[in-house]
Amino acid sequence: MIGILGQATLSLAFVSSILATWFYYVAARNGRENSESIANAIFFLKGAFTFFASGLLVYLIFTHQFQYYYVYNYTSTDLQNVYLWAAFYSGQEGSLLLWILSSFLVGLAIIRWATPTYRAPVMFFMTLTQVFLLSMVSGFPIPGWGDLGASPFRTLASEMPDAQVFRNNPDFVPSEGSGLNDLLRSPWIIIHPPVIFLGFAMMTVPYAFALSSLWKRKYHEWIHAALPWTLGASLCLLTAIFLGGYWAYVTLSFGGYWAWDPVENASLVPWIFGLAGIHAMLIQKKHASSHKASIIFAILAYVTVVYQTFLTRSGILGDSSVHSFVDLGLYNHLLLFMLVVAAIGVGMLAYRYRDLPKPGKESPFLSREFMMFAGAMVLFLAGLVIILGTSSPVLGRLFVDNPTPPDQTFYNNWTLPFGILIGLMTVITQMLWWKRHDAESLASALIVPTLIASVVTITAVILSDMSNLAYMIYLFAGIFAIAGNGKVMLQLIWKNPRRVGGTFTHIGFAVMMIGFLGSAFDRPMVDAQTREYNRAVAAGQVTDDDGFRVNQEIEFVELEKGKPKLIDGRYMVTFKGAEITEHNRPGEQEYEVLFEDVDSGESFVMKPSVYPMLSNSSPGAVEWTVDVDVRGGWLSDIFMYVAGSYLVDQEIERMAQENPDQHQSIDQLGPEMAEHDPDESTVRIPRGGTVEIGEYTLNFRDYIYIDEDELPEGSIIGVKADIVFVHRETGETHELQPEYVLTSDGESQYAVNPPEELGIADGSIRFLEVLPESDEIEIELTGVEGAPEREWILLAAEHKLMISVVWLGTFLLMIGFSISIIYRWADQKKREQQDKRDREQASGDDDKAESEFEAEAEAEAESEDRSGKPVEPSLSDPDGEQNDKANSSSGNGQPEEDNIIDDRSSKNK
Repeated sequence: MIGILGQATLSLAFVSSILATWFYYVAARNGRENSESIANAIFFLKGAFTFFASGLLVYLIFTHQFQYYYVYNYTSTDLQNVYLWAAFYSGQEGSLLLWILSSFLVGLAIIRWATPTYRAPVMFFMTLTQVFLLSMVSGFPIPGWGDLGASPFRTLASEMPDAQVFRNNPDFVPSEGSGLNDLLRSPWIIIHPPVIFLGFAMMTVPYAFALSSLWKRKYHEWIHAALPWTLGASLCLLTAIFLGGYWAYVTLSFGGYWAWDPVENASLVPWIFGLAGIHAMLIQKKHASSHKASIIFAILAYVTVVYQTFLTRSGILGDSSVHSFVDLGLYNHLLLFMLVVAAIGVGMLAYRYRDLPKPGKESPFLSREFMMFAGAMVLFLAGLVIILGTSSPVLGRLFVDNPTPPDQTFYNNWTLPFGILIGLMTVITQMLWWKRHDAESLASALIVPTLIASVVTITAVILSDMSNLAYMIYLFAGIFAIAGNGKVMLQLIWKNPRRVGGTFTHIGFAVMMIGFLGSAFDRPMVDAQTREYNRAVAAGQVTDDDGFRVNQEIEFVELEKGKPKLIDGRYMVTFKGAEITEHNRPGEQEYEVLFEDVDSGESFVMKPSVYPMLSNSSPGAVEWTVDVDVRGGWLSDIFMYVAGSYLVDQEIERMAQENPDQHQSIDQLGPEMAEHDPDESTVRIPRGGTVEIGEYTLNFRDYIYIDEDELPEGSIIGVKADIVFVHRETGETHELQPEYVLTSDGESQYAVNPPEELGIADGSIRFLEVLPESDEIEIELTGVEGAPEREWILLAAEHKLMISVVWLGTFLLMIGFSISIIYRWADQKKREQQDKRDREQASGDDDKAESEFEAEAEAEAESEDRSGKPVEPSLSDPDGEQNDKANSSSGNGQPEEDNIIDDRSSKNK
């Protein structure tokens, strides 16, 4: 009954969205307030239906109604309440519902705060996108065709009608669900998806404003109302990108914060195009040019949201993305959605293209308009490269059958030069934005930032031993951007601090650039012996048993419980213990590792986890993955996970015993674990120490070095282990001297360590390795029962450099966007209030007021043409209110001068 009610409610929401779209169209076309009121009422009703349906789905999830396909697919009885809530939007249908709800909230804000001129047309385009989104989840029945979309309220029986269990018992209800994907069981899932879908919803607003401007032929005014929303959408997407990157870094097993996955790019590319649109809008607002670019980027930002949604939700990238949703038969829906929003945007732009204002004259090269537009184009090209890379598995099918997606180096190599250009251009643009310059004065203004960047870059290159020229230039561009934008920001703080938003974002981007570069130089933390081995590997001095060169370095350390080991020449690391906690997932294991800084004496404990991915496994093939632990630092993080352990081996053995006829997978993030003979036991004994194995005691007394004349030809060194093997009950004793000989054939080195019979037991002993750091030897016993279980882990630890700098840059960007939003919103409110006063004073004579307004703007433009310079505000008018009013226009394309803060102001005054 609840499922029927939920599906009916979504169908009503779908029908309501169609009706609201129609009434908004009528209101926008005819200017009828009653039609807009009806549309608003229907829009509220549509939102109420959607919220009610979402509440029903949440109820089904929390009450474990596994007869419903969505509930069965994404939940289980072991899920904590916080993850049951997250399961609402963890599947494709639920995430679309979240997108719809977010768009509804944004629509309410538009109704509340948008100006009457734009409210109806903007809401028309907003609700039109809702029609498509709701069609994908409504389950609306269409006679002769079937249900529309994939409803979250469909049942298992309807989804799998041919399953034998439902043939035998149509009312069958599973007692357990499949469960939430193990990788999603993280607190970060509570905040990241809602923020990203709110960002997608907000990016609809500049798209709707741009199309409204084309529809109503108001090509200039719209940017004032749209700019705060575009900034807000960019801030929201930036926050979502940060949350996703941080989630991947501290929780997931990606080994970093960004992998250029299509789902990651789905938020990055619209954000980049949104930034390009912001810059184009600022040019239009300041100079009454770049109308076409402002509209194109506003359209493009939302079209790429829908396009990336198509790529990741249609199943077309199912083999190329670890995040990609499965295909629910929505391919045609998503394709149609993408084509319609793109066709409307491109069609309206083409229809009005000749009508769009053209700049009166070309901007010179050293002008703020030219440099700002060039920066927008660089952003556009960077986004285009990322789109092409993401789309390559699709485009590649035109040429090959099974194209492979590009790896991370493709994106890194292509985006690096764009990052350099953006870093350099932010400084030049900011200096030209706030003060007129010729080539000579601009060169003079750039001297200090250039010197600072040169000195810092040279110092960093020397200290880091950097040899890559591209990285050097990239570092210079980042430091240059910080120094140059910092200089401008100090001037703005002194004269007009409300306008520092742009310079703040540019500094944040530059800081992020430096963090990106630094994080490319991760350094594994290993012990001295492993480090020497890796140096030999890098020098080509290590070969395998077949004489082939070994290229793979070791990036992990084996630790035995309670036995500390010095790694990275600084930290004494001890494996303290492990337990099966099942904290977030069945079978989850938590490890406790103590780090002690030998230099400072500081100590801290890290607790990484390992767990079987049961939702992605079968009884005969279990996949294992990890939750990392991160110790954050100012310039370097310790990033650590367990790549293998005795507990994992025990669990694999237990599963093998439960399923003896099925092969057990031992895939782990770390190196592949070797399988041992169950009759073999490997133990470590310190010099002078003993170890008990079943009924026997082994005592390793000391080393016995073999004379050179007794060594085989080609041997480098040989040693024996002086071991006493004692039966504790009988007292029978046997002395053993297993050999370990390091020899060489001229090309490679290898160990000769033949087994030696035990004498008092049916078995043998073999000298495996000398461990000089701990003064231990490792031996292998065969045929002796009762060997103690050795508790060990393979620890993979890295120094992650400059990650905190990446986060710092992100925060600075967020602060800069927030400052700009506050300023632009206040500016728009002042404009609306002034317009209201003007309308009241005009007493309804709009035509006369507009003529006078345009005449004043034209006179101002002519004044600018004669002087060659815009009228600059004085310190008595720091916000440029008078000039802004004098230069604003009513859709006629005339220039509008914003505030220019110039250090010549006091002199002019």
